[in-house]
Amino acid sequence: MSPPHGRRAARPSSPGTIPVAVIADQALTGEGTLARLRDFPDLRVLSPAQRPKADVLLVLADEFRESTMRLLESLTANCRNPGVAIVLVSDHVPEHYVLRAVQAGLRSVIPRSAAGFDVVVDTIRNVVNGAACMPPDFQGWLVDKVRSLQGDVLAPIGMTLSGLSPREIEVLRLLSEGLDTTEIAGRLNYSERTIKHVISGVTSRFGLRNRTQAVAFALRQGVL
Repeated sequence: MSPPHGRRAARPSSPGTIPVAVIADQALTGEGTLARLRDFPDLRVLSPAQRPKADVLLVLADEFRESTMRLLESLTANCRNPGVAIVLVSDHVPEHYVLRAVQAGLRSVIPRSAAGFDVVVDTIRNVVNGAACMPPDFQGWLVDKVRSLQGDVLAPIGMTLSGLSPREIEVLRLLSEGLDTTEIAGRLNYSERTIKHVISGVTSRFGLRNRTQAVAFALRQGVL
């Protein structure tokens, strides 16, 4: 699942180590987790004062409430890394929090019954490399929401999840094949002025400098 625009998967800030902050709603659980994580040399466990430097936030919550949701949003808002990833250890995330949590940076949910330290550490390593690990019901709910968003909200206004319209995607596809604006206009039966307007609209809307960046953006969005 692709992150939202402007948010990328976390990357370690120093070679060979992953800065990890642990936040637990039970002090003893948090202290025990900190002690165990320090046994892994590729993890750099941060103090509470160092949390803004984290690439991964490991959140341990007995029950997911509104206060938990606000905590996740606060943590990511205060992090220096805009792509900080959240690994949540909790048995259940209510459906009405799912999208909000993903927007806040949630990349993996581990049920407490499955949260052995090897599993937690492997999950931390995986999210740093851009992976996500969600329970099956969580994944199914997200897929249904994405399908609904595309079909009920975006398609009626001629847009896709990438933020690009089908016509914009077609123009960028032809640009990526090396055609110039005159050739694209002839291929799509538009005026050359229309093609230039389409390209200009994409570059200005997404803050891109030129056509090459527009094609690269479309590639990153997975539409080419």
